[in-house]
Amino acid sequence: MDPLRFYKRDVEKKAFEFLAIHHSGGEIPVPIEDIVELKLGIRLIAIPRLEKDFGVNAFINKYFDSIVIDENVFMNQTERARFTISEEIGHLTLHKDWYQKNGPTSFDKYLDWQAGVDDKLFKYIEIQARTFASLILIPTRNLENEWKIIMKERAFTSPCDVFQLPDNVLPIMADRFQVTAESMLIRLSKAGWVTIPDGFWERKNKS
Repeated sequence: MDPLRFYKRDVEKKAFEFLAIHHSGGEIPVPIEDIVELKLGIRLIAIPRLEKDFGVNAFINKYFDSIVIDENVFMNQTERARFTISEEIGHLTLHKDWYQKNGPTSFDKYLDWQAGVDDKLFKYIEIQARTFASLILIPTRNLENEWKIIMKERAFTSPCDVFQLPDNVLPIMADRFQVTAESMLIRLSKAGWVTIPDGFWERKNKS
């Protein structure tokens, strides 16, 4: 399918189907590495300096049987590695046909290929993959359950402003799903349970 014709509901459906097939037990944190290697038969290959030398933290190869990931990210940034791997599975699930027809023929040509892709199209592809990753690492049903538990534990209600959240709520929630606090905040915002004021990310990035 043309990525420009994918809508949010399509990505949500694909994520739901992925979890139903590959993680029907529903436990958290979702064991994404085991799913990738043991159920999908995709190898995870850690390469030193991939991000530093090429500006790319991971990619899935054209045969869709290996994910190459920056060694430092894989070894030292667990939550980021889990999300990055899930993004690549998002490309496999959502964009396989498109990549086979239009993707780079080799890693050596990846950067040139990326530079030549229409900016709007590339943005859509990346947003779709990130959305998919968020949905499979933070499944909706689990998120709802854990959110109710922590609201009761910390005695607050939602929707609420991010600045009204009790201390450590985001880190606690993120730890339960093994994602970054930033990924959790974005997911809670997309669910409509936490509001993020205009300019929040700009101020955060400057701090």
